[in-house]
Amino acid sequence: MAQTVEVIKYEGDNETLIWKHPIEDFNMGSQLIVHESQEAIFFRDGQALDLFGPGRYTLDVQQLPILEKLYELPTDTEATFHSEVYFINKTIQMALKWGTPDKVRFIDPLTSTPLEIGASGELNLQVQNARKLLVKLVGTQHGIAWSDQDKFTKSVQDAFRPLIVNVVKTNLPAIINALQIDLLEIDQHISEISVALHEKLLPGFEEYGLTIP
Repeated sequence: MAQTVEVIKYEGDNETLIWKHPIEDFNMGSQLIVHESQEAIFFRDGQALDLFGPGRYTLDVQQLPILEKLYELPTDTEATFHSEVYFINKTIQMALKWGTPDKVRFIDPLTSTPLEIGASGELNLQVQNARKLLVKLVGTQHGIAWSDQDKFTKSVQDAFRPLIVNVVKTNLPAIINALQIDLLEIDQHISEISVALHEKLLPGFEEYGLTIP
């Protein structure tokens, strides 16, 4: 007999961005609890269907209009239906560290001297479009987090490391040149450099349903 659950909720760690509920057979009339700063999405046959914001819901044909329309869900409360439920953490993940493993080569704009510099920093991360992130990165895995977790898809950190490195290595020398920054005074220009790099990085994150506020 398939395992069913009466209360559907997630109260896990804050680093997890998306978490898949382990049960996939639910009783009609089950309670769905979505906490503040969360969303819940129902999937069936690979399609993202109903999305729920914060609140408590009794699952029936009124609360699941898309599932009911596509699959003719039963109306009696004793019946079950099969679906995958993903919980999305909408909080801002603060001060996530990044860095370039290799030095960036460029010509000092003030002295014309060839130099090599490294770059590292922190970023804030937030889920912007849960459907896009699920389809493009999570797939059929149990979820996704910034760092590695068992049974999750590749971490966001690993997935976006090449993007961050390429954007920084490609644009950092151009930014220093454009701003005519003296490397001995670079600490005074960190905010300007950060704004410029943020502008270059943001589209790559948004393509996968994430933003870096």
